[in-house]
Amino acid sequence: MHPRNYGPLENPNGIGVGHSEKTGEFVIFYLQIKNDTLENVGYATNGCQDTVVLGSMFTEMIKGETLEYAQKAATKLHDKVALGPLKQQACAQMVLTAFEAAKIHINNKIDGVDAELYALEIGMDCEVDE
Repeated sequence: MHPRNYGPLENPNGIGVGHSEKTGEFVIFYLQIKNDTLENVGYATNGCQDTVVLGSMFTEMIKGETLEYAQKAATKLHDKVALGPLKQQACAQMVLTAFEAAKIHINNKIDGVDAELYALEIGMDCEVDE
C-alpha cells in the first residue's frame, strides 16, 4: 500500500522502460548514478500489484549500492522469482527489463546518443493463465 521509491526522479542519469506491447503494461525505471553508486532510484508502473511490490523490493535492494552490486541483485531476484508463479515471473521481468533499459540509456548518453529514454519489450507475456 506504500511502495518505496515509487515515482519519477528529478534529473535522472538514465530512464528505462520495460513494456508489454500486447497488454500495454510498463515499468519506467529511473537511475541517478554518481561514481558508480546508485545514489537514487525510482520506478513507476501501470502494472498490477505484483509489479508494484517487486519494483519496491528491487529498488530498496539496490539504492545506495554500486552498479555491480545492483546487477548481482537483479540476477538473484530473477533466479528467486523464477521459482514462483508465472505471473510473478512476468512482473519481475518487466521491472528488471526496465532496469536494464535504464543502464543502456546511460551508456547511450555516454556514447553521445541523445534520447529521452530507452525502451525494451519484455520477453514474457504479462497475461498468464495459471
